[in-house]
Amino acid sequence: MIPHRPRLGLPRLKLSVRLGIAIVLAVLASFLLDQALRVMIPPPPFLMVERDWLVKAIAEEARAPADAQRPAGVSDYLVFTTRVAPPFEQGGRGAEFASGLRSAVATALGQPEQDVRVWADTFSDNAWERSSDTAVAIIPRVPMLLTAQELASNRSSVLGRLEIAVRREDGQWLVVTARQTTDARWHQMRMVLTFAGNFLILMIFSIWMARSIVVPLTRLANAAERLGREREPTLIGDMRLPEFAAIAGTFNTMQLRLKRFVDERIQMLAAISHDLRTPLTRLRLLAEYVEDEDQRTQLRSNVAEMESMVSDALAFMREEASQESLETVDLAALLISLADTHHDLGEEVLYEGPDHLDIRCRPVAIRRAFANLIANGCKYGEAVHIVLEAEQDWVSVAFRDRGPGIAPEDVERAFAPFVRLESSRGRETGGTGLGLTISRDVIRSHGGEIAFEGGAGRFTVRVRLPRYGA
Repeated sequence: MIPHRPRLGLPRLKLSVRLGIAIVLAVLASFLLDQALRVMIPPPPFLMVERDWLVKAIAEEARAPADAQRPAGVSDYLVFTTRVAPPFEQGGRGAEFASGLRSAVATALGQPEQDVRVWADTFSDNAWERSSDTAVAIIPRVPMLLTAQELASNRSSVLGRLEIAVRREDGQWLVVTARQTTDARWHQMRMVLTFAGNFLILMIFSIWMARSIVVPLTRLANAAERLGREREPTLIGDMRLPEFAAIAGTFNTMQLRLKRFVDERIQMLAAISHDLRTPLTRLRLLAEYVEDEDQRTQLRSNVAEMESMVSDALAFMREEASQESLETVDLAALLISLADTHHDLGEEVLYEGPDHLDIRCRPVAIRRAFANLIANGCKYGEAVHIVLEAEQDWVSVAFRDRGPGIAPEDVERAFAPFVRLESSRGRETGGTGLGLTISRDVIRSHGGEIAFEGGAGRFTVRVRLPRYGA
């Protein structure tokens, strides 16, 4: 695998620094969004009125005829409506202020306090911005310089909502409220936009940080998974996060060391197996001079078995060291050819599947792997039924026989080199225990899978291979 080229752009920042930057940027973006929405859709305004002016305006309106014209300074800031019944009871969260204002209005009118009702809610930033009501600041006198601290002090009363109801002489109620200067729907829209914008900002920065962590981890996981299946190292390329770059570098070094370690052992075993051929040839020649017929036959058999083991071992080593390139191969034709070869030898091998099916593979290695599986089926299962099926991106090859099968607990042992399961594969059957090992190695090197299914009398070896190469 070719390592990724280093990307130009942002410096290689540590994960902790990136997290800090993401948090700061998210907070800054949220603040800028809030300020922009405040400019485009400002919150409800404050109405600042002098206490004595408010009491006087209410008293004059209560005494005036219903059709009398109000002064412009009053109608610009206050709304007067007439109702038959009182719209509310005395109270609110600002009950103390409401009680004092009630007494002042009743005194100015010369009426009992039962004829005056005041509803006052104390000011709350959140409630005020969510509400469409105009906040009212009652100040003791004008002119007066108000600071933020003075607005919150006891010198003035800031109310999120103020309503005053006065009983007129005709029994109807005069209701006084602060005039609304904006549409309530705009303030509700601003709250919705603020929530949606903050959610979008958090989602964007969360996805950005998650990708910067998940993508390198996915690459590491894929490389680790391929390490157990493929012969060649899967080197991990450039990573922007220093923490993951260090892990990738260590992982690459480990892969190269493992590859070098395995290659050295393979070369050593191949050399030993090759050197054993000379003494075996001598033993075979010496066996011809043994006078006893039984001993000569036994010696020939032992030498032949050792030569078979050496040949299989060399074939296994050659497969490990093979650098055969991928080619487009007609897998159906290859399986049909193998079936015909065994059929010519008097063995029962049947093929079922399409006449043509192309895949990308190493043809010599795949042919050897499938030949081993067919030979095992003929040897231990009497007959082999080959079934080839095509999927979208994979092909499935099933080798079915009527043999004794392999118990689930013996599966890994069956794939181990030079291991034969004595319960069904005695020495009289021949073999060195490398057939399944070579087959699985070849199949995994192609990115495929091999598995055992069924049991005695209906045993199946199923192979799955990617159609377009690993």
